[in-house]
Amino acid sequence: MKQHTLRGRVEPNSVKRLIVDDGRLTHAMKVDEFHVWAISIVSGDDPECALGLNYDLGPDWDASDNRQIAWAAQTTSASSRIMTFELIDKDHLVNQDLYISNFSAHPANYLIHLTAVTLTDDQAILTLIKEASQSVTR
Repeated sequence: MKQHTLRGRVEPNSVKRLIVDDGRLTHAMKVDEFHVWAISIVSGDDPECALGLNYDLGPDWDASDNRQIAWAAQTTSASSRIMTFELIDKDHLVNQDLYISNFSAHPANYLIHLTAVTLTDDQAILTLIKEASQSVTR
């Protein structure tokens, strides 16, 4: 399986498109790791970011929203990086667009590790339903 890495910076209170739909419904990416960290520990910035399948991820972290698939944060002090939090819903695949939303008032660095996945037609349909934030269990 082919591995991919996305890294960069996302501005405060903003959304950034990371992956653009390539039109192949049976081609997807699985998020393996998602890390965020402050630009500088001196300023005491505490980044809070989410990965999602839609540009509009809402105003905050929301585990009930199927469009949000991963969350990460870091707490800093004036002299150290105190704590990091990272959580990925491994039951989601990205086969259209992927976005990062920075919910904090400070810029954040990010690093995301992805694995390319080939889907069957049935798996592709279920993935599209999940991306539309609809239940596949009802």
